[in-house]
Amino acid sequence: MLFSTATGYALRALAAMPEDGSYSLAKDLASNLELPGPYLAKILQSLAQEGMLHSVRGPRGGFRLARPAHHITVGEVVGVMDGMESMSGCVMGFVNCEGREKPCPLHTAWQEVKNHLEQTMATVTIRDLQLVDLRNETGAPWLRSLERRASAAARPVVRGLARES
Repeated sequence: MLFSTATGYALRALAAMPEDGSYSLAKDLASNLELPGPYLAKILQSLAQEGMLHSVRGPRGGFRLARPAHHITVGEVVGVMDGMESMSGCVMGFVNCEGREKPCPLHTAWQEVKNHLEQTMATVTIRDLQLVDLRNETGAPWLRSLERRASAAARPVVRGLARES
């Protein structure tokens, strides 16, 4: 997987948040998404500290989106959880590959892939992810359906998901 486990969980949890402004408990989200509760709670707290979620303590509390789902991009979430620097550097692990007279054999191709991925993550939103059943592990039928419904910007991400399934 390209992203950390925490980022994957964050994206799934954000996509599962109701858009009606109601609050969701971390334990309910964890149960619905079949994720570890304490770990997800820490992730949600991090997202709240970064302003992506509002959180309220107490019996009527929980977490909710701080902005509409179509205003939160996958790139923002990756930046908060992993940092965009997680995609920087040489894909082969060489130090200062870009500054070398002769960069590694994958340098040019990786730059193109990375640039395309960053552009795509800047346009794909949590709303796009809400169109996917993120609990479905079989992949094929819902991915084909999603690819037909996905915006042009989201299609490369959907195709990438299909390859991982």
